[in-house]
Amino acid sequence: MEGPEEGVDMEEETGGGSAEKEDAKAAVKRRRKYEMAEYWDERYEKTSGVFDWYTDFLSLKPLFAHYCKLNSRILNLGCGNSELAEGLALEGYTDVTSVDISGKCIDMMLKRCQESKHAEKLKDLRWIRMDASRMTFEDKTFDFIIEKGTMDALVCNSETGPTLTRILAEAHRVLRIGGTLVVITYGNPDSRMALFKDANCPWRIKVRRVPYSPSALLIRTLRAMLNGKPLRCVSPEMLAVAMPKVKQELANFETAEDLGPEKSPFCYGYCCTKVSEESNKPPAAPAVQHDNGEGGCRQLEDDEQEDDEPENVA
Repeated sequence: MEGPEEGVDMEEETGGGSAEKEDAKAAVKRRRKYEMAEYWDERYEKTSGVFDWYTDFLSLKPLFAHYCKLNSRILNLGCGNSELAEGLALEGYTDVTSVDISGKCIDMMLKRCQESKHAEKLKDLRWIRMDASRMTFEDKTFDFIIEKGTMDALVCNSETGPTLTRILAEAHRVLRIGGTLVVITYGNPDSRMALFKDANCPWRIKVRRVPYSPSALLIRTLRAMLNGKPLRCVSPEMLAVAMPKVKQELANFETAEDLGPEKSPFCYGYCCTKVSEESNKPPAAPAVQHDNGEGGCRQLEDDEQEDDEPENVA
């Protein structure tokens, strides 16, 4: 599955005849398609199998181990057809809710779990069709929220700013105080911290490096070797060359230079802990703490507790 397309801002025509106005409406619809359930329903109608944006559950296990207990109330926001929720359930997490704006996606995920060889262990997973910018959950329902690629699908278009702000505000609302939202994105702090400022919610934010999944790095490496040919053209010799490269990238992701999403072996995890209910104070530039290459997405030591970092408040 392809990633979000780069949005192209186009000046809308305000005059002229009906044809020009219809063209302008169509242009707006194209630019904002990632907000629309109809677009995703159509996409999932054509898509089968599994797709994990950026990284997978195995790569994220240390993060869940740090922030969650097995009985923590977890919300998987914009779940898509990822295996994340299934991975959590098989790992022993007992309270996992997944939401997506696409009803087709939710139906597909329900069926996949029911037909899985692990169906008994997956039966308590909850799948709900819901707009992340207008959630119907009660305040302080969840201990932990994760979103992986959902906001990136919207951030490529400048017109979706209000929707992104509502999503972050809604995540803040449904989190308990002390709960954490984790946003997995290819965007570095220079391009993403403004989103949290615009949402005007008090967070304590820790930025981590998160390795891309081995499969994502392997596909990227093979595509570069294929020079535009389809993946079915991969030869055993290509795999023999690509696999060591992927292994080396993963081993060095914590200290690797950020070369952008197409070349870096890592994406970013913005770990946003809710520090209060207030959301109407004047926005301040969020302070950021980086891992400084000391572990990326990993289990923290006992003396690295989040509560020891009060200065990182948005």
